[in-house]
Amino acid sequence: MVVSIVNTDRARDVRRAVELLGGMERFISSGEKVVVKPNICTGKESSTGAVTDPEMVAEVCRMVRECGAEPVVAESPIYVLKSPQVFKRAGYGDFESRYGFPLVDIDADESRDIRIPGGRAISHAVVSNTVLTCDKLINMPVLKTHLEAVVTLGLKNLKGVVLGKQKHLIHLQGLDQGIVDLNKLIKSDLTIIDGIIGMDGYGGPTMGNAVKMGVIVAGDNVVETDSVAVRIIGGDPRDVKHIRLAAEQGLGSLDGFEMAGESLKSVSRRRVIPRAPGFFRFFTSNVGLRAWYAVLNPVRRLTGGERVVEKVLLGDLVIDNGLCDGCRLCMPACPVDALSFGEMLVCDREACIRCFCCAEVCPSGALTKKLELGAG
Repeated sequence: MVVSIVNTDRARDVRRAVELLGGMERFISSGEKVVVKPNICTGKESSTGAVTDPEMVAEVCRMVRECGAEPVVAESPIYVLKSPQVFKRAGYGDFESRYGFPLVDIDADESRDIRIPGGRAISHAVVSNTVLTCDKLINMPVLKTHLEAVVTLGLKNLKGVVLGKQKHLIHLQGLDQGIVDLNKLIKSDLTIIDGIIGMDGYGGPTMGNAVKMGVIVAGDNVVETDSVAVRIIGGDPRDVKHIRLAAEQGLGSLDGFEMAGESLKSVSRRRVIPRAPGFFRFFTSNVGLRAWYAVLNPVRRLTGGERVVEKVLLGDLVIDNGLCDGCRLCMPACPVDALSFGEMLVCDREACIRCFCCAEVCPSGALTKKLELGAG
């Protein structure tokens, strides 16, 4: 198993990252149908760090075609966003006419409900036929953070092969283990992480800070490639639950594999990474909520305050109605129907499961995760 690192600001240097692994011919044979799966989760250009650079995707497609294989790009955005609008705004609207490679909208693709052998959180998934029938899959995420999953790299990028609202099942039944289960079903034959411009901070995967990282990371194992990417931004893959679970369940290793290209130390830059320790997970659980409010209620009675603390939970959803433009995309994005809109947007805190799907689709940044304890 090998992971390569290339220090660059040019998309075409993806070719060098793959050559360090033994070349595309190591992965692709003539006559094969190859799906290239970028991250086009939202309608933002790659300069924002939200989506994979289309120039890099096109270069990978050229390399696949040079092997005599048939490349097809396939992707779906965050549920409720519409693929045609997202692809256009992200610089993929004319991908086929500009580069000569087809782009499949997974949400409009034929699909099958597939049982996941050994699935622990999800036992089945509705997956694109294009993905299910391909010979090889090249996974091309962006190096960026995620407000719930800590990072969204190769492992989490496969969530995009699931159609539309079916993505909600993974949140409802356990996101971290659900990501691992999906990777048991769909194998990434080659993972290439676009880290030329990535994203850090607590607003990822769509509203974080664009940062110039200047790296491309590639590997023949998705767990190992993700582990290197996490270390590049100053994190520990053991602190990312879905990566740790994937390693524990035999999908790859967190360390001990071969490295090629630049040294990890030479490209590493500490970035702002969302943290998800046990303390956080406890306080965003139903048990944690009850324990916290058991402490709060006596304080409120003693002070005589009707509203001493309204939102105090680390990880709670915060709504800024001053930023809200009333688009209401968040409402169908919520898997438990916790949001309603009258004069303003309101969240039912009892129903909310803190998956932050609403924040992922919010175009104005009106929905965020509360990061500190304190009076609201």
